[in-house]
Amino acid sequence: MDDALGIVIAIGLALALVVALFMLVIPEPAQRAVIATERLDVAVLTFDNSSSWPGVGETLRARIETELVNASGITVFSRSRLDELLTEQMLGEVGLIDSATAARIGSLTGVSKLLTGTVYGIESRSEETTVCEEWKDGECVQSVPAIRHTVRVLGQIQVVSAQTGQIEQALDVERGESVTVKQGNTFGGYETLIAQAADDIASDMASLLTFTYTRELRYGLYRAVKPKRNGYVGEDETTRFERSDGEAYLIVHFTRIRSDDSFDLSWIDPEGNVVKSVDDIVSSRDWCLYQLDLSGLPDGRFTVSGALNGIEAFEKAFILNR
Repeated sequence: MDDALGIVIAIGLALALVVALFMLVIPEPAQRAVIATERLDVAVLTFDNSSSWPGVGETLRARIETELVNASGITVFSRSRLDELLTEQMLGEVGLIDSATAARIGSLTGVSKLLTGTVYGIESRSEETTVCEEWKDGECVQSVPAIRHTVRVLGQIQVVSAQTGQIEQALDVERGESVTVKQGNTFGGYETLIAQAADDIASDMASLLTFTYTRELRYGLYRAVKPKRNGYVGEDETTRFERSDGEAYLIVHFTRIRSDDSFDLSWIDPEGNVVKSVDDIVSSRDWCLYQLDLSGLPDGRFTVSGALNGIEAFEKAFILNR
């Protein structure tokens, strides 16, 4: 077998694998709902800094706050207002806190969770290495001296109930970043690497809070549906139905919930009457198909709403015409 034929065969096999994987994947419904299992209003307190690097506690606090502001299902209490309240109450730089102080802050702010912690170490080092300056046929043919700069941020973060003052999560965190520069080139400084490591820690914290205190599902409203493996694929997503469509189909994929959660679905007519309801028990990764017979229903604006464990997950409006 010559090289050209081998390449053609390899490309063909790769394409066949891509097609096979595509056939196995079930596309997600377009709409996403994040449901807080409990009220998730968060205040990010000052972080202690026992490392030798000044300002890193404030850097971590700011990065976590920014990440949480952009996370679904989480409300963040204003930092300026928080600091003002703490100063007025002579709580000042609270850092790691006891249960009585946590409950007091919760009463002042109305939040449900407090995030705080400490940075107890910054490790930095520079070491000689090389970087490739010229490649040929996938191999490095010329290397030049370089310096690899590395930093690690080490700390602990606590998630505290603002009602009881109890610590609900206590996590040791450690993240590192590095950059390699040719000898003679300018290194921007460890501050940039520390900020990048703080971003990674902040992302981890947002993921932890989202996973622990929220649930997630995907849903869509369609004219037609086809089963695929253990799920469903919607066809012609719409918010406008005609009676000739026969049925309206709602696909719900429970992407991240607990086992045996309750799910209640209601189809509501233009007068606010429930024309059909479903009580279901669902678990994570379940695909469910719900449908409404459109015959005999009046024209107008309908809604379909879903609730997970009694908490509203979504409400979707649609129009029915003749």
